[in-house]
Amino acid sequence: MNSKGTFYLTVLALGVFAYIFFFERHTLDTEQRAQLKLFPDFDAGKVASVEILRSNSVIRVERTNDQWRLTRPFIYPAQSTAIENWLGLFHSLNRHLYISAEDLLAHAGGLASFGLEDPQAIVIIQEGKKKPQVRIGAKTQVGEMLYLQQVGSDGVFVTESAVLDRMPPSATDWCDPMFLHLSGLKFDRLQVRARASAGTREFKVERNPADHLWRLTEPRPARVDNSLLQQLLQQLQNARVGQFVSDTPGGDLEPYGLQTPEAVLTLSQGTNSVLTVQFGKSPTNNPAQVYARRSSYPMIIVTVPKQLLDLVRAPYTDFLDKRLVEFTPDAVDRIEVRAAEAFVLQKQADGSWRILEPFNAPADPSLVKAFLGRLNSLQIVDSVKEVVTPEDLPTYGLSPAKWQYALKGPVWAGGTNQLIVQIDFGTNQADKIYVRRSDENSVYTTRLEEKGGPVLPQSAFELRDRHIWNFTTNQVAGVAIEFKGKSYKLQRSGDGRWRFADVSQGMVNVFALEEAMFRFGQLWSIAWIARGKVDRARYGFTNPPHKLSIDVNNGDKATTLTVEFGGQSLSGGPYALVDLDVGRTVFECPFRIYDAYSEVVRSLTATVGAAP
Repeated sequence: MNSKGTFYLTVLALGVFAYIFFFERHTLDTEQRAQLKLFPDFDAGKVASVEILRSNSVIRVERTNDQWRLTRPFIYPAQSTAIENWLGLFHSLNRHLYISAEDLLAHAGGLASFGLEDPQAIVIIQEGKKKPQVRIGAKTQVGEMLYLQQVGSDGVFVTESAVLDRMPPSATDWCDPMFLHLSGLKFDRLQVRARASAGTREFKVERNPADHLWRLTEPRPARVDNSLLQQLLQQLQNARVGQFVSDTPGGDLEPYGLQTPEAVLTLSQGTNSVLTVQFGKSPTNNPAQVYARRSSYPMIIVTVPKQLLDLVRAPYTDFLDKRLVEFTPDAVDRIEVRAAEAFVLQKQADGSWRILEPFNAPADPSLVKAFLGRLNSLQIVDSVKEVVTPEDLPTYGLSPAKWQYALKGPVWAGGTNQLIVQIDFGTNQADKIYVRRSDENSVYTTRLEEKGGPVLPQSAFELRDRHIWNFTTNQVAGVAIEFKGKSYKLQRSGDGRWRFADVSQGMVNVFALEEAMFRFGQLWSIAWIARGKVDRARYGFTNPPHKLSIDVNNGDKATTLTVEFGGQSLSGGPYALVDLDVGRTVFECPFRIYDAYSEVVRSLTATVGAAP
């Protein structure tokens, strides 16, 4: 450009600056501002398409149902926010200066002096029936302005340069940065094939249409942790493209490691594949990213966080459900156990539980609930063998099983209860035990021991109702106490007075005796300990024994209830022994009940300084 042209442009630039300083810096009303707008009738909300033409590229985006989509140079979802923001800039353009056609003709350089003979870009906007087309020229030397010409107009406007500054340099700058959109995708199968040191590793999961839960189908049937699988899908959904590398890869995928991908993720609906994602190698200058390609846009290669590849090619065992069983306790109607003894529990119509075999007795609701809760909380420690044969089972003590617990649901039409789950326990291995589900062909280990003892019931009496007997104080006719070889007998009259019977004599705390009878009238067990042939020394039962016998009147029938006391139990009260419908049974007597009775014994033995 000659010196005369330079001077002319400088004068124009200074004129623009003066215009801004002396006129636009003052507050304008709405009408005045509208008069300054370059495109006062422009409505960004009605724009259907934007096309940007440069000497070496074309970018075109189109809006359908309020969603923007790139259509040239390739088809791809566009990021609506960036486009809307740029249209907002276009709407806000002001006419800071107008150079008429006469002024342009008077200038020797013509349009070339303003960068409009070979413009930086041509913008075509489809707005309803209108289709404004503008040519973007050079920037002014001062004032952050540029020259713009609307096609069909002979003059040139000076306006803000932000519309050029924020114009996308390439199509990828307006591409949607989200890697995958899974929320609207319908699929019920997921398959992963990944390269591994020992070859190719592959697994498949399918979603059950009934409960919408995922389950492993290959390489073997197994339950998966649906929360972990959902986390994988969520991380894929949240992943952002690091860089758009190529939109014309041709047939040469080797440079990206996509000729033989590191991992392939396929989502299908039934037998129809709806999306395939290939993960390749990392760029040499960015090991935290990997190349990736999607079947929905096969010509576009991007980079994504390498963490996605690590998640996808993790061993399928990482996605397995670590819970040994999972069931809804309320759905269980029948419990069949084969352990130290075989026994059966059945839920009653009122929701209570009852022991049916080997004896008939009410079950304790809290004990049954705790038992089902413990089963529901068992965790798989190790997967010992994924696929076992009948010949393998004796190795783990599972043929026959050491213990077996079968949980069943309501009765089917055929008269049998639906099996929910059956768990077989085998031999111990250090602090673990072999275990197997009847519906899975694998052997696992789990931990059962807690505080030195098993926490699953081995016999029916361990789940028996913990109420031992029930009577009122007014039903008590007398008591007999045997302690350290001595016997004490007392009788209670109808008016509630106590007196020694036979040859018994001494002092007794009658208030403590009344309280003890009240508490023993509702005797219950903290925990059932043993039944049948009892090792008396183990539980601190002495010889001669320490016994309490209570004579109870129940209408015309008199009954004597006897309890024997042993050493201190883990709960603080003594071990106690009673005769129940299930035989002689050891239980933990509540300290609060025994404490009132101990005051009676202290008053009886006070003359010799004895204590219970």
